Amino acid sequence: MTAGITALLLGLLGWLVWTHVRAGRYFDRPAIARNRLFDPLLVTLSAVLAAAGLLMLWLARPAAAIAAAAFLAVLWGYRRAIHTIAFQRWLLRRDFRALRRLHPDLPERVLLARLVVRRHPRWGEELAEQMVIDYPSLDEIAAMLARMERGFRGFRGGGGRSDPAPRS
Repeated sequence: MTAGITALLLGLLGWLVWTHVRAGRYFDRPAIARNRLFDPLLVTLSAVLAAAGLLMLWLARPAAAIAAAAFLAVLWGYRRAIHTIAFQRWLLRRDFRALRRLHPDLPERVLLARLVVRRHPRWGEELAEQMVIDYPSLDEIAAMLARMERGFRGFRGGGGRSDPAPRS
């Protein structure tokens, strides 16, 4: 049973490392993580360790394996729920109301830009201001932030270019 728990925890640790490394900018990654095989190998290793851990738990104590699988399902569901546009809209509205109470004299577009910069300081003020120009309402900003944070084709760099440059 100890081996199963250890393997399951190592699988979860691998997933956390992968999530942490992937969240940063490409050139801020450690040299080993810039290799194109790093992400798929780490994800595969993590999945194999987690599956092996669940299997060993099942063989030792089926109730423990069911509890661990249920816990993993709850974690997965929570992670999916916090990345939804509706949840991100709710968070942004809450933060907007708090910022409005602190600065009642500032226009809405300035508050929206501050929210974007507060949430993602690396993006910079110019990008935040441009986002507010392109998406002037709180709901539109929240939807765009949710899409950008989740990553979509063409933003994170994982899907490749949609219009590849011709080869010469």
